[in-house]
Amino acid sequence: MLLSMIVAIAIGAFVGKQMKLKRLINAHQEANSMIRNNQNKLEHQVAKIDSDNRREAEEYRRNTNDELDLQSNNNESRIKRLNERDNYLRITEKRVNEHKQHLTEMKLKNDQQKEVINKTLQHADQLIETYHHNLQEQGHLNDMDAKTMIINDTSNQLKRESDVNVKYDEDLIATRAPKLANTVIINAIQCGPEDIPRSHIERSIVVPNEVVKSKIIGKDFEHLRLLETLCGVDLIFDPDNPMSLYISSADAIRRETARVAINSLIVSNQITNNTIETQVNKAEKLVMEDLRKTGEDTVEKLKLGWMHPEFMKIIGRLKFRTSYGQNVLYHSIEVAQLAGALADELGLDPRMAKRAGLLHDVGKSIDHEVDGTHVELGVKLAKTYREDPIIVNAIAAHHGDVEPKSPYAILVSTADGISGARPGARSESVEEYINRLKSLEAIADKQDGVKESYAIQAGRELRIIVNPKQLDDGASDRLTDHVRNQIQNELSYPGKIKVTTIRKFKSIQYVGGGPKRKNKRFAKAN
Repeated sequence: MLLSMIVAIAIGAFVGKQMKLKRLINAHQEANSMIRNNQNKLEHQVAKIDSDNRREAEEYRRNTNDELDLQSNNNESRIKRLNERDNYLRITEKRVNEHKQHLTEMKLKNDQQKEVINKTLQHADQLIETYHHNLQEQGHLNDMDAKTMIINDTSNQLKRESDVNVKYDEDLIATRAPKLANTVIINAIQCGPEDIPRSHIERSIVVPNEVVKSKIIGKDFEHLRLLETLCGVDLIFDPDNPMSLYISSADAIRRETARVAINSLIVSNQITNNTIETQVNKAEKLVMEDLRKTGEDTVEKLKLGWMHPEFMKIIGRLKFRTSYGQNVLYHSIEVAQLAGALADELGLDPRMAKRAGLLHDVGKSIDHEVDGTHVELGVKLAKTYREDPIIVNAIAAHHGDVEPKSPYAILVSTADGISGARPGARSESVEEYINRLKSLEAIADKQDGVKESYAIQAGRELRIIVNPKQLDDGASDRLTDHVRNQIQNELSYPGKIKVTTIRKFKSIQYVGGGPKRKNKRFAKAN
C-alpha cells in the first residue's frame, strides 16, 4: 500500500514536471514569435519614418527654394522701385531749385514794385493834403464839419425814405392781413389736427351675478365701505338696475382707480379686506403708470423733445379732465397740432408752437386740488419744470389775462379758439352759452350805479363800468364783492369767473375859441 502511494506520487511528479516543461517550451516559442513580430513592426515603422523624413526634407527643400526665388524676385522689384524713386527725387530737386530761383526773381520784382507803390502813395497823400487845404481855404469848412454835415443830411434822407417805406408796408399789411390770416387758418385746419372721437370715462360697473354682488357688499356693507374709504368715492347700486354699481366722485382719477380695483376683484373672485387693500394699491399704481405712459405717448407723438417725467405725468392727468364735455387732453393735442401748423405756415418754429399749445391748459389737471385759475396754475407748473419763458407767456396770455410777448402766444390763443369753436367740440349749446352771458350781464346791470357791463372771454370774466358820480372807490369794491356772491349763489358755471369793476374819471377843458365849456367823459380802462 505504501509502495503504491510512493509510485503514484513519483508518477505525478514526473507528469507535472513534463507538463511544466511543455508549457515552458510553448512560452519560449510564443516569446520568440512576439519578438519576431515586434521586430518586423519596428523595422516597418523605421522604414516608414525614414521615408516620411526624406519626403518632408524634400518638400522643405522645394519650399525653401521657392521662397528664396520669390524673395529674390521681390528684391529685384524693390531695387527697381528704389532706382525709379531716386530718379524722381533728382527730377523733383531740379524743379524745386528752378522754382526757388523763380521765386527769388519774383521777390526782387515785388520789392521794386513795392517801392514804386510807396512813392505813389506818398505823392497821393501830398495831393490829398493839398486838396483839403485848398478846400478849407475856399469853403471855410474843416474836414470834421464837412463829414458831420454829410452824415446828417444822409441820415435825414434815409429816415424819410424809411418812414415812407414803413408806412407803405403797414398799409399794405393792414389791407392784406384779414385775407392772409383766413388763408393761413384754413390751411392749418386742413393739415393740422386729427378728428378724435369724444372719450367716455366710465362711471359704472356691471356686476356679473348676485354672489359677486354680495361679496362686494360684504357683511354689514363692510367691503363696500372699505372700498369707498380707500378709493375716496361713493359706491351706489342703481335701484332700477341692481347689478349696476355706480361710482360717484368729483375726481375722475379716483373714479378710475375704483373702477380698476373693483374689476380686478371681480375677476379674481377673492374679495376680502386684505385683497381689497391689495387690489386698490395695485389699481393706484396702474392708474399712475397709465398717466405717465399717456403723457409720454403724447409728447412722443407730437415730437416735442425732452420733457420732465413728472410734468409728463401731469399732462396724462388731462385725460380724465373735461371742459364743456370736451376731453382736455385731446383738446390740448388738437391745439398743439393747430398751433404747429400755423407756425409752419408763418415760418416760425413748429416745435415751440406745439409745446406751448399742449401745455396751455395744463393747469386744469390740478385745478380741482389747488386754489387758483387754470391759467395761474399752468404758469406755476411751467415755471416749476423750467419751461421756456415764451411758453410760460403763451400759457398766461391764451385767455388775454396778460399781454402776449411773442407770436407763439397769439398762435396758441388762436388755435385754442379754433379747437373750442369747431362744430361738435363742446357739448354746450349756443342758446345755453348766450343765456349764461346774458345772466352775468343782467346781474351786473341791475346794481345801482352800474353804467355798462360786458361778459368777455367766453364768460370767464365780467367787466363792470360804474358811474364815478354815483359810486366812489369803496362803493365800487363793495359792488364787486356783491356781484361775485350773487353769481356764486344764483348761477352754475364751469371753472372760475373774474369780476372786474372799472371806475375812471376823465375831465377835459378847452381854452380860447369861444366861451368856456367843460366836457366830461367816462371811459373804461384798457
